[in-house]
Amino acid sequence: MSTPVSIQDGPFTTNTLVSIKFVLIHILIIWGSVLPILIELYLFWKIVEENFILFYFLLPFQFCICFLILVISSTLLSKLLLLVIKFIHKPKEGVFKKDKKDRDYYFWSLRAVIKKWPIWISNLIPSSLIKNLMLKILGITTDYSNKISTGSIDAEFIELGRNVSIGQGSSIKSSMILRGHLIIKKVIIGDNVIIGSNSFVAPGTHIGSNTRLGTMSVTKFNQILDPNSSYRGNLAEEIHNPPSDLMQIFNDIELKENSNTSINPEDKFVKNLTYNITIFGIVYFFSNFIPVLSIMYFCNEYFFPLYLHSPNLFQIFVKIQSLLTFLITPLFLIFLILIHLFTVILITKITYNAIQHKNPAKEGIFHWKYKNQDFNNYFKRSFILRYAKWKIQRSPFPWLIKPAFNFIGNCYFGKKTVIENSYLAKEFLQVGKNSYIGKALLANHLWDKNLTIKGIIIGDNVSISDNCCIAPGTEIENDVTLLPLSVTSKCDKLTSNSVYNHSPLKKISEEELIQIINYEIGDNRGD
Repeated sequence: MSTPVSIQDGPFTTNTLVSIKFVLIHILIIWGSVLPILIELYLFWKIVEENFILFYFLLPFQFCICFLILVISSTLLSKLLLLVIKFIHKPKEGVFKKDKKDRDYYFWSLRAVIKKWPIWISNLIPSSLIKNLMLKILGITTDYSNKISTGSIDAEFIELGRNVSIGQGSSIKSSMILRGHLIIKKVIIGDNVIIGSNSFVAPGTHIGSNTRLGTMSVTKFNQILDPNSSYRGNLAEEIHNPPSDLMQIFNDIELKENSNTSINPEDKFVKNLTYNITIFGIVYFFSNFIPVLSIMYFCNEYFFPLYLHSPNLFQIFVKIQSLLTFLITPLFLIFLILIHLFTVILITKITYNAIQHKNPAKEGIFHWKYKNQDFNNYFKRSFILRYAKWKIQRSPFPWLIKPAFNFIGNCYFGKKTVIENSYLAKEFLQVGKNSYIGKALLANHLWDKNLTIKGIIIGDNVSISDNCCIAPGTEIENDVTLLPLSVTSKCDKLTSNSVYNHSPLKKISEEELIQIINYEIGDNRGD
């Protein structure tokens, strides 16, 4: 099973939300970071108000300026709040209980929410320069020469040298949920380090300068990788003759690719071009209809006459109507974003249920040459759900993915379950209570000779680490932990109170787990 392109590259912060009240802090940061843009927009308008040619000429530069202001203002505001939180409870390394009563776990979640908006903004553009600037303001040791826009990197307890390259889909984690605990250990990466794609750097890892970590590699917790060396594997081991070993890897890959007989994908997939364009047009039009009309009305009745047309900047802050317009505008924009998401979810539910009523979703094995109604409708449902999933996970409010999918009815997520920016199956997915799904791939379908569509069932208190792949038909019982880069096969059944690792998957003992993490953290039973 291959790993798809990342949902979100660059700096990363967890979606763990210990308290729903933290969302108010998130909204406060969005509100405060938009205010400087409104001031700059007023100054821009005064320059070009009487000259439309100049307005259109400067408009592209204006967008760039607004983006930079938003990155800097959001990061500075988050930094200020982090300083206050640090004064109340200082961040520290260690192993902590995954329980809101644990202050370290509680404030770790709070710090993540505070960083969520500036990280979201910086990830809108695939620029390592912007991301390094944001991380520097937040207190991360990094350098503008580092290429960090193609992998996920934690936004605290990270120290990067110069000329560090992080491969596509890799995870650099200073924090990790494991067996009902939160582990926080500082990661230090030296100069001129290259980390291959889809690798996992565990908390506490120290990588020396001029060292290379191969593709699909996993480091141990607190592992030290010597300078001027090459490592690869799960778990990572030093390669003593890297040039010849790497050439052999490339030769093996080329041999496998040449020996594969591929099927024309156009023969396998059902495109439904007319249907897809129609559905997309309906969702796109109606989800934007209310926000666009609302913006036009707000600008015409309030923003232009009461704000932009104020005689000078001083008047905005002394006239109550202008001041209220200035302060309410960011909240109004946040409200429209939520209205847009809600409309997308509502239309998706209506359309999805209509197809379900006509032809209920079925699990099974379908051959691509015999495209029956169940085969065709699977692709119709998949297209409908894909847009909703993308909109929510790409939005400033990724926590909505659980209530949205529960509302649509395509999947079910239990209470206190955390879903990171994962590659979620769009239906036939059932997750229990108090589980944690990292940046993993959960697939309800798999192509080989046939199309296999099977549901995934995940129990309570399950931890699935980053870069894992869960195949269709997998059943995971309660209190199970999957370590990074673990891959299940079709219809695997993982027994309760167990830890699994590797590809192909195998159960490991307590002694093996302790050897990997270099620490005994107890069992994974939730409260």
